[in-house]
Amino acid sequence: MCIVIATTEHPQFPLILLSNRDEYFKRPTQMATFRKVDDTTEILSPLDLGRPEHGTWIGVSNHGKIAVLVNYREPDSTTALSQVSRGVLPIQYLISEEDDEEWHSNLLKRIDLGKIGGFTFIYGKLGVDDSSKLNHLNVLSNRGDKGTLFDSHGESKLHGDFSKQRTIGISNSLYYNPWTKVKMGEALLLGMVQTSLAEEYSQEQIVEAGFRILSQNTYDPKIKEETGFVNKLAELQNSIYIPPLKTHLAPEQVNSVAGDYYGTRTQTIILLDQYGYLHYYERDLFDKDSCEPSADTGTKHYKIKTKN
Repeated sequence: MCIVIATTEHPQFPLILLSNRDEYFKRPTQMATFRKVDDTTEILSPLDLGRPEHGTWIGVSNHGKIAVLVNYREPDSTTALSQVSRGVLPIQYLISEEDDEEWHSNLLKRIDLGKIGGFTFIYGKLGVDDSSKLNHLNVLSNRGDKGTLFDSHGESKLHGDFSKQRTIGISNSLYYNPWTKVKMGEALLLGMVQTSLAEEYSQEQIVEAGFRILSQNTYDPKIKEETGFVNKLAELQNSIYIPPLKTHLAPEQVNSVAGDYYGTRTQTIILLDQYGYLHYYERDLFDKDSCEPSADTGTKHYKIKTKN
């Protein structure tokens, strides 16, 4: 189960966002690449090739848009099936020329969100205010609410003070009912920012510290060795990083996307710096259906100067 953790607490980086994608290792995936939409718009994102829509879970555009999607863990497998891929939402937002409210309004006209599996979607156009703080982002869930994030001035309809928090985490539950891994991630990210300021971390040191957070493995080793997959799925709530798990799927359960192993496949860090550059870092941990790491687990770094 995936996780996204983000903060606006660092004065030199208005946004630091960390993401783990947990998935079946067999699921066909294309790592992050640039794709030109038209003469002025280009997006950078990985692609999920496991469905014909070829959607994504994370991406940015050269216009400063960001889109991050996490699934909601449904109470049973029947409600998890969806007629429309959730992955179309980030792509549609990133290529759109509409402002955020117009895009959301038109989305509801184009797509019945009830036909999509449960999700939480973070999206918005990255920018800073006069005090160099990040302008608010948006959050949309078809199992929860719609509102704003990092919004100290707005009157969002989200539960509690979530809209005003400067460090947030979301996984596969509702944001106001966070899993253990989310609370852990928020604390680690906030602590990393404080340490980075005290010790004057470089950008490279911040990124490495971010990947260390994404690699925090507190998964119960006893459960990891069990043959049943039910307990293994439940334990996903307790670890930011999910080690390769043997699924022990029955032959009739194996298909083009579900295979022998499940775990954290891809790690992504997105930074917005004070000069308006977007930095996109990606690590591909596993690229085949085995517990053997990818041949290339190095960090790929893409730098984008955003356009207005």
